[in-house]
Amino acid sequence: MKSAQELIHWLEQGRGARWVARAGLVLAGLLLTTLYTWKQFHGIPDELAMQQAVLGRQLARGEGFTTPVNYPQTYAVLAARGQKFDEGKPYPDLHHAPLYAIVLAATFTLLPDAAWAHRPVPPEGWAPDYVVLGLNAVLMWVAVWLVWRLAVRLYDRRAAWLAALGTVLSVSLWEQVVSLSGLTVFLVVILAVFNGLAGIEVRLTQSAAWSRALGWRVAALGGLAALLFLTEYSGGLVAVVLIGYLAWRLPGRARWPVLGVFAAAFALLVTPWLGRNLLVSGHPLGLAWQNLALKSGDPTAEPATQRQLAATEPPGFDLNKLGNKGLTGLEQNLQSRIWSGGGMLFTAFFIAGLAYQFRHGPMNRVRWVFAVVLLVLLAGQPFLNSGESPRLPAHYLAPLIIVFGSGFLLVLVDSQPRLASHWRWVAAALLLLQGLPLSRDCLEPRKIHFHYPPYFPNLFIELRKDMQTRFLPGTGVASDVPAGTAWYGQLRVWAKPERLRDFSQIIVEQNIGALLLTPVTLDRPFFTELAARKDDNISLTDTGGWGGVYAGLVTRRMPANFPLNLPPQKLTENMVLLVNPQTLLRQGN
Repeated sequence: MKSAQELIHWLEQGRGARWVARAGLVLAGLLLTTLYTWKQFHGIPDELAMQQAVLGRQLARGEGFTTPVNYPQTYAVLAARGQKFDEGKPYPDLHHAPLYAIVLAATFTLLPDAAWAHRPVPPEGWAPDYVVLGLNAVLMWVAVWLVWRLAVRLYDRRAAWLAALGTVLSVSLWEQVVSLSGLTVFLVVILAVFNGLAGIEVRLTQSAAWSRALGWRVAALGGLAALLFLTEYSGGLVAVVLIGYLAWRLPGRARWPVLGVFAAAFALLVTPWLGRNLLVSGHPLGLAWQNLALKSGDPTAEPATQRQLAATEPPGFDLNKLGNKGLTGLEQNLQSRIWSGGGMLFTAFFIAGLAYQFRHGPMNRVRWVFAVVLLVLLAGQPFLNSGESPRLPAHYLAPLIIVFGSGFLLVLVDSQPRLASHWRWVAAALLLLQGLPLSRDCLEPRKIHFHYPPYFPNLFIELRKDMQTRFLPGTGVASDVPAGTAWYGQLRVWAKPERLRDFSQIIVEQNIGALLLTPVTLDRPFFTELAARKDDNISLTDTGGWGGVYAGLVTRRMPANFPLNLPPQKLTENMVLLVNPQTLLRQGN
């Protein structure tokens, strides 16, 4: 047993000092995570994140890549391919890349059944929401560790600590953590890609000849590039840049084996998923390829509207619209997003540092590969995506901007003798500025832990109970927030169709007993739909909108020939439930 003096020496100068420091860092990280998420977490904020969450739950329950959300577009596409609606068989998901859902599923398999039965008491949130939050927070800290490793490999421990702390203090990245968008998966994979690239550069500096060790490293790089593609399809642009880098970097005979290994590793991971989509929908990307012609915020090409159309025809492709969408996104990326994406002042040092050539060859080459990746994603992603996803390159590339910005800042400091001896003060000043927005957010009052409106967990839970007790077996439910209703209510939901004609098709497949309308619908201007109606009656074969139904919300008299014609049931100030009397259980049954 150690004496008191030996223990003190161990704690102050021996290995104990390092363990105390590590424990202090872990405690500080836990405190920051707890404080920020407690103040800023506001539940799952949108349908896109909800769609990923319900997909992860389906996977965890062993139901494969299926979704309890019945989109009219999915219904029409699969019906045209011979797959009829089956109440007991959920539709395959056709709109998302799979990796985030797989990560969620791996987490959900650890949850006890009691977590899914949780009834939150406002302002508390639903237990599974906190599980998704915890997963994203853990991935954020994994990303910080990868930042530290990359900076140590390329620069030194000073740059590593500066880059890691700069990432920790980035309010934009923490905003992505609490939004549960899955951007943290992107952070981890892209940082792993550049850690692997740095290792390959070190290996090639020693010897450019083909070897088994080099082959394994390149295979890992190809696999990581595939994971980027499987996180979001536009992330596949990184693989194009890496192929170009390997072709340029390797000489003569070594080039082709390396490119072959990279391509084989990439194909090994993506081919099963592309094959599945091809078999199910007829296209390797499912229905996600239509994002090329869609643009969030454009009433003529809104992604949510396209999902709500029971049509097999893809959206019209217009080169002028595509060019406008892409150039507008590129302008936003260069003017604002790259500066507000998380790097802040580190972005300025990164851009200025591109004019400086480091003495260390691998450092220069990795930095220029990143510069090309950044440019390609900032320019290419707006063309390929619809703009609906919040996972932007300016956000998930921010830690790498911080790494290279930190390296150049320390070069500048070391070049000035007066500053070199006080580099810690310079770093502290930069980190103070980096952390000011985060400090402000941590001082704000706590928010409710669910995103109301339109999401109110207890309301959706009660809706499920009502569907089981008040309605005939086999009755369906529709909602204008179908993913949220499916997530909290844990039931299969039809998305409210855009057209009454599509609604009539759905009723043929499954009798709809209830339609939930939230501010997503009720806060919209209805002037166009109301002006188009001729009288109080409606036609379920009409290709137009819901003007007669919206008028009934005001008069509290639904059109007589509309199936859900009971007086609107007001659930909250801005939530209404329409009910089909023919689907209600009779008293005494």
